[in-house]
Amino acid sequence: MMKKSLVALAALALAGIASAQSSVTLFGVLDAGVSYNDTKSNLANGTSVKRSQWTQSTSGYNSSRLGFRGTEDLGGGLAASFWLEAGLGNDTGAAGGGGTQLFNRRSTVSLSGAFGEVRIGRDYTPTFWNDTTFDPFGTNGVGSNVIFGAHLAPTATPASPTSPYADGNYVRASNTVGYFLPSNLGGFYGQVQYGLAEQVKTTGTNVSTAGRYVGGRFGYANGPLDVALAYGESTTNDLIVSNNKVKTANLGASYDFGMVKAFAELSQFKLASGIATTIVDNSKVNGLLIGATAPIGAGLIRASFSTARVSLPGADPRADKFALGYVHNLSKRTALYATYAHVNNKNFGANVPGISANAGTGSSPLAYGAGTPSSSNGYDFGVRHAF
Repeated sequence: MMKKSLVALAALALAGIASAQSSVTLFGVLDAGVSYNDTKSNLANGTSVKRSQWTQSTSGYNSSRLGFRGTEDLGGGLAASFWLEAGLGNDTGAAGGGGTQLFNRRSTVSLSGAFGEVRIGRDYTPTFWNDTTFDPFGTNGVGSNVIFGAHLAPTATPASPTSPYADGNYVRASNTVGYFLPSNLGGFYGQVQYGLAEQVKTTGTNVSTAGRYVGGRFGYANGPLDVALAYGESTTNDLIVSNNKVKTANLGASYDFGMVKAFAELSQFKLASGIATTIVDNSKVNGLLIGATAPIGAGLIRASFSTARVSLPGADPRADKFALGYVHNLSKRTALYATYAHVNNKNFGANVPGISANAGTGSSPLAYGAGTPSSSNGYDFGVRHAF
């Protein structure tokens, strides 16, 4: 009897060790609210037209998502991990992000150890991290910085809303292999990432690299200071015999003074095809953001000013955005929030590259319609619950 008991205890001990070596976590965020957006356009006859809309919104504070992640201890300091994360449109129950991608936010498997981490799959790009990390609004809702909006859908020509430069790799890239530095480097951190184009190569023809991404990010975080520099190149598609590229560089920093945390970012992305057929070729969009957060009791005040300017011959189109918000934490997992944002456009044509996509202030901007873009306002009111 004693022998059987000892065997049973040994089996339980081994089961406990096995469970400690491997873990799987279910996690998610549900963020729902109500949003109001209005836009104003100036007409050629000297009058203006205003368009407005009330919507039930999602992801005004944090992006709604559902995910699974897990880690297995392989021994000797080596671990294997996976991460599957799907966006949610909880206002309708639809999968977020559109298309046929189920785990559109992240889908990776990785090996990590003293050497760092090697990660394979769909993941955030290094150049996006600065745009969201050093934005007090985290590139969510009406308060997201104008740099983020300008990057989403630059136009090919002033007359064409469809862009061969639209960067599908701006926020995330598929088919990537990434490497992350280990976390024990005295505050220094960094990553490099390469996204395969997966295009067919045919003998005697030009090779397309559409879909390829290559980039890196390196920074230093110690105590209240965090600063990072990133650069990346994304190949969007082919134009005749040349691959269109979006080249992005940004530098961001934050410093926590205790009562106030300050944020700043400089950003530039360049549109280039190698064949100067439109005014967009080799034009640049320069961005600047300054912002702050301030904790007050159970709440957090957020504020930012951001601007994006297009370098075009004989023109100086730009968009300036001011955002102010408040988050009230009901618990560690549940929060109420309210945000207001205003965009002011200067020297605009009907379709200015880069900035016109950010005409509205919401995550799905309200179009200006006819006329020259002038200004827009956005309001978010919502609740976020994390689990």
